[in-house]
Amino acid sequence: MNTSKLILSLLLLSQSLLLADWIQPPLQTLEGYPVPQPDRAPELPRDHGAHPEYAIEWWYWVGHLEATDSDESFGFQSTVFRLGGDPNTKQSPEPSILGHEQLYMSHAALSELSTNRYFHSERIFRNGWQATASTEELRFSAGNIQVAPLADRDGQHMILRYSEDAYLELTLIPQKPIVVFGERGLSRKGADPAAVSLYWSYTRIKVSGTLHRNGRPTAVSGSAWMDHEISSSQLGSDLAGWDWTAIQLDDGTEVKAYRLRQVNGGSDPWSAIYWIDRDGATRSVYADQFKWITEKTWLSSNTGTTYPTSVRIEAIDPEDGSKKIYRLRPKFDAQEFIGNNGSNPYWEGACDVLDEEGQRIGKAYLELAGYSGGLRGKLN
Repeated sequence: MNTSKLILSLLLLSQSLLLADWIQPPLQTLEGYPVPQPDRAPELPRDHGAHPEYAIEWWYWVGHLEATDSDESFGFQSTVFRLGGDPNTKQSPEPSILGHEQLYMSHAALSELSTNRYFHSERIFRNGWQATASTEELRFSAGNIQVAPLADRDGQHMILRYSEDAYLELTLIPQKPIVVFGERGLSRKGADPAAVSLYWSYTRIKVSGTLHRNGRPTAVSGSAWMDHEISSSQLGSDLAGWDWTAIQLDDGTEVKAYRLRQVNGGSDPWSAIYWIDRDGATRSVYADQFKWITEKTWLSSNTGTTYPTSVRIEAIDPEDGSKKIYRLRPKFDAQEFIGNNGSNPYWEGACDVLDEEGQRIGKAYLELAGYSGGLRGKLN
């Protein structure tokens, strides 16, 4: 047996052993929320909308933009979190001002890559007061973020507002079919059988629109990535946070990789890396077949948090047994998102992707969560 075939055989054996430990998730969490079940394909457009019966859900976009008439470039992040109320309270006939309604939290960020300036805003709203979300299609308004489907094709119209004088208005059109991540349609987030999610993505989206700053419009275009994740128990109890990246390579393929960080500093076995080919087909390996290596850290002067912002990802590609190397380098360091109360900052930034020789091969967004110690207990 040649070396490539041996590596492929070992990969398949390793993945089979891990899947042998796959446990059927319970129907409900201890709190009474439903737990996502396997073998559920997204039904569109309905599943683009909200799923208020589950405890937590988010819609997430990151992208890379270039100005049409100048050499300016930008990165953007947009996330809307839906947080469910107590499922038992929902059944109570007693009225409540706060207790059981849905909460929406919106995060909008803009990286001005030409000036190394970072703008971000967080808003929190209660459903039906200052936030609304359709359960039939991707349409919601959550303060500084509004999204609506395009009338004549797949895609969305989005407004991201950073201040009264600065906002993005974008049209986003997917270039590949939606991708379903995880085994049997479930993405596992640790050993807890209930720590699973429905995880759907558009990994390459064509973007065009306008950036408005102080009454001055700038035409922009570029590419984006969209995630939609639905869960009722997002992290296993032994996890402290995660490192995650969405990579768009110049050859028309994409890579998603994440490391679930255990409290003891190790990587959870369900950490994974996925490759998405030009047609949208995926292949993947788990933690025993890839390495996430810190090459440089950055210390935030605002929060005192140290983030591993320059990383090297080494993985064995199951397609041919070859070793793949992706080196992520931030466009600039100070891309730290600090919420309104400052208790749970995270790093979310635009990066270049380099190969082993240091040649640029793509672009990425990198997310580093839980390094301040404020994440545990919020999503478990």
